[in-house]
Amino acid sequence: MNTSHYSTWTRRLHWLVFILVTVTLILIYAHNWSPKGSVIQAQFKWAHMQFGIAILLVMLPRVIMRRRGGRPHIFPPLPTWQDWLAQLMQFVLYVLLLALPLLGIANRLWSPEAWNFLGIALPHAPVPDKVFSKQLLRIHETLGNALMYLAGAHAAIALVHHFILRDSTLCGMLPIWRRATATHMDSGMSMDAQDE
Repeated sequence: MNTSHYSTWTRRLHWLVFILVTVTLILIYAHNWSPKGSVIQAQFKWAHMQFGIAILLVMLPRVIMRRRGGRPHIFPPLPTWQDWLAQLMQFVLYVLLLALPLLGIANRLWSPEAWNFLGIALPHAPVPDKVFSKQLLRIHETLGNALMYLAGAHAAIALVHHFILRDSTLCGMLPIWRRATATHMDSGMSMDAQDE
């Protein structure tokens, strides 16, 4: 692995998940704001499920790539507590990104309502349970809110590192990593020169 950035596929999958999660959140808010029982509300719900399943399908190779690829070095190095906190946040984000689609699928499995992925009919549990399905949905919604706030914090912290602390934390994940890393390395070197 190149020590200055994540692998190409790790970065691609990261930004793909970002797009899928953003669209999924927009769709569920659009569903909630639509007239109850309307066709458009049903369409937003269907689209939300499609993107949710897509997140799971993208997260599986992403986890494999993340395990194999390692992490790039950050310049200047983070304090130990920041590095530990960053790893903890990343772990929680991965857990939520896997758990939420699985909870959504479980909700549909135990629901008596028909469901599909890209028009392909999907099965139900042998004995559907509407009460259990609603309990799963409540957990799904609670964790969905947690993911939204945590992902927002994750993005805000990355921007703080990039624009205020001026380290290379974000550069390792940017598609234009060469230019971004070079800029940070140059600014770090010029600061060192000024100190001398």
